[in-house]
Amino acid sequence: MISQFEIIPVIAETRSFSKAAKLLHLSQPAISSKVQAMEDYYRVKFFHRTTHGVTLTEAGKIFVEYADKFIALHQDMHNELHQLTHLTPPNLTIGASCTAGNFAMPSSLRAFKLKYPETNIKLNISNSKETINKVLNRELDLAVVEGAVITPGLTVFHLDSIPLVLVFPTNDNMRIRKKISLQELKSKPFVTREKGAAVYDVINDTFAKAGYNLEEFNLVSEMNSIHSVKAAIESGMGISIVPKIAVENELANGSLTIVKIKEIDNLSVDINLIYRDDEEPSMMAEKFISFLTHPKRSGFSWNK
Repeated sequence: MISQFEIIPVIAETRSFSKAAKLLHLSQPAISSKVQAMEDYYRVKFFHRTTHGVTLTEAGKIFVEYADKFIALHQDMHNELHQLTHLTPPNLTIGASCTAGNFAMPSSLRAFKLKYPETNIKLNISNSKETINKVLNRELDLAVVEGAVITPGLTVFHLDSIPLVLVFPTNDNMRIRKKISLQELKSKPFVTREKGAAVYDVINDTFAKAGYNLEEFNLVSEMNSIHSVKAAIESGMGISIVPKIAVENELANGSLTIVKIKEIDNLSVDINLIYRDDEEPSMMAEKFISFLTHPKRSGFSWNK
C-alpha cells in the first residue's frame, strides 16, 4: 500500500497523472489503476478531473495530509530496522582504570575488533572509583577496573591478579639492597597514585595491616597517571609501589630496580570486569563480556 500513499501526493503536486508517472518511473495506466484501487477502497474520489489537469477533492486533501505523515513514519521505522540489523555500526563504550586501560585493553580490544570489525569502540580511562561511578551512571556499557569491587548494583567478574612492586631509580643507593623495612621506607620520598586509584587503596590497606599509616610516610606527590609516576621515579623525585606490568620495560633496560619490603611477602591487585546488574547489556556489550570471560579462550590479555 505504500506505493499508493506516495503516488497520490505526487499527482496532487504536479496536477497531472502523466507527469507523476514520469517522475515515479511508472506507466500512466499503472498510476491510474493504483489511484482507482484506493478510491474504490475508501469509496471516495480524490481528484477533480478537468481540461486543465487535476485538483484534489476534500477527501483528497485529507488523504494527502495523512499520506505525508504515513510516509514519514514509515521512514522512521525503516531507519530503526536498519539499526537493528546492524546496517548502522554498533557502538560500545568501555571504561578502564589506568593499569588495565593502558596495559591490557589495547591488546584485548584489538583482538575483539578483529572478530567484530563493524563495532565502533570508545575507551574511557580514569581511576577505579571514577570508572565505577561512570558505570553506575550509565556513561559506560561496562568496565575493567583494578581493586576489590563491593559496590551494590554491579555484576563483578574476576579476570586476573597482578603483582605490585616497590621500585627505586637506578641512581639511588638503595638499589643495591634486596630488602627494606617499612620503618626505613617512611623516610624515603614516596610518589603515589591519587586517592580513588585502586593501587593507592591496596598500599594503604596493606601498610595499615602491618601497623603503619601511609599518610605518615614522606609523600612528595600524588599523580593521576601511572606514566607520570614512572617518569617521577626515573627522574629521581622519589620511589613508589606500582603494578609490575607497568614497569617491565624500565626493569628490562635497568632504569628502575625492584626492592622487596621485609614485612610484606606478596602484594597484588585484582583486575575485575564490571557492569550493571539491573538491566540487560546491549547485544555488543554481551559479546564483549563473553569474549573476556570465556572459560577456555578468554580475550583478556596484557600488551606484549
